[in-house]
Amino acid sequence: MTSLDWLEYFRSNRNAGGLLPWQTSDRLTSQERACVAASIQQFQLGEGSAGAGFLRRGAAYARVTGDAAFVPALDLFIQEEQRHSGWLGRFLDLEGIPRLQKHWVDRVFRRLRGLAGLELCVTVLVAAEAIAIPYYRALRDATGSPLLRAICNHVLHDEEAHLGYQGLTLSRFRRGPMKLWAHRAFLSITVAVVWMEHRRVFDRAGYDFSGFYAETFEAFTCVENCTTPAFATADACRNRVPD
Repeated sequence: MTSLDWLEYFRSNRNAGGLLPWQTSDRLTSQERACVAASIQQFQLGEGSAGAGFLRRGAAYARVTGDAAFVPALDLFIQEEQRHSGWLGRFLDLEGIPRLQKHWVDRVFRRLRGLAGLELCVTVLVAAEAIAIPYYRALRDATGSPLLRAICNHVLHDEEAHLGYQGLTLSRFRRGPMKLWAHRAFLSITVAVVWMEHRRVFDRAGYDFSGFYAETFEAFTCVENCTTPAFATADACRNRVPD
């Protein structure tokens, strides 16, 4: 898939969450709320990045390569992530849980994305995307809320497609063994941090650390497998991520 193909994909996916059951009267139990509230607050904040630096770097790349669809596709990708934040934020509002304005993990990720060029931005983002797969599966299974479960299923559908999109983006850069090693090392550190911050959600969903780690690296391997543009499709990469 080319940038133009992804642009059309993101355009077609803009209304994917239109059938979420916002009118449900079911609410979290006190135990569920104690387990997931702080975790959802963190992810809601992290998903809501404006992506201005990412777009600026993407525009510089597009000028050099002449890829006119790259920035419009990137912009819709960022909007899709912001839509996830909007869903989680609306869920928090319905549950009477305040939204976070800042968190140290979010500050670290934003600082890292601001340090260098487009490749580093994508590298940091790929770590977040790979972790999102097991996280949203765990969050989905941690409560009986039909609304939260529907949100998680929609986000998972989008995030699994994003693996293919990021695979295409990474395929534009030369990625030797040292870069791959550094990316895996960064992902391992990030997995440990996320486990410590969100362990209650994973525990409630029946995950142990080894299971979380394994699913994250399965998703990461999908991205690496998709760095050949011919394989960087939404369906191909989604089919590589086991349910």
